Amino acid sequence: MELQAAFDHLLSNESPLDGLDALVWHSLAAGATASKHPWATGCLTTISKSGDEQSFPSSRTVVLRRCDVAARTLDFHTDARSPKVQELECGQAAVCWLFYHPSTKIQLRLQGTASVVNDRQADAAWEAVSLLSRSAYLSFDPPSKAVTGSRPPSTTERFVELAESERGRENFRLIRTQVELVDWLYLRQGGHVRASIAYDEKSSVEASWLVP
Repeated sequence: MELQAAFDHLLSNESPLDGLDALVWHSLAAGATASKHPWATGCLTTISKSGDEQSFPSSRTVVLRRCDVAARTLDFHTDARSPKVQELECGQAAVCWLFYHPSTKIQLRLQGTASVVNDRQADAAWEAVSLLSRSAYLSFDPPSKAVTGSRPPSTTERFVELAESERGRENFRLIRTQVELVDWLYLRQGGHVRASIAYDEKSSVEASWLVP
């Protein structure tokens, strides 16, 4: 069911909160498997530190690669040399995901704790990465490195045959977020609607309405 229609149908029920958690995660699972889904990509915010140790938010768009509904986790892929990996490994593990669908004005924020995964699960994820997508992990220089010159840096070294692309596994990491809090907002023409869903360590769910 289309995203807006699904939430409109939910709100037509007598107790919409009872089905909100299931619909949110069903929609996220769809985003992880369908590239044209409104939630196939999201904005991920981490906490970064400047040279003088001042903290500030750092956001970027990432592709939602996997959603585990039962465990309430979200996965995306990144380069091990990227600043966000360094941030997470240095103890700045609090993150926030933001999904937004402009045409329906449905927004989803998810707060949680992220971890860097580099084990057999990452191996399996790497095997599923297409040759074209593997090029993102084949640069000789690390992401975010400043370069000189009037033209963008060349990326020709990234486009190789499948066998040579295996060197990218060294730079590949899976980032997994354990979601702890959901904030759902629907800017509906008939009146805005907002709710939160909180999860405790025992995976119990507490959903409540919020003033939009």
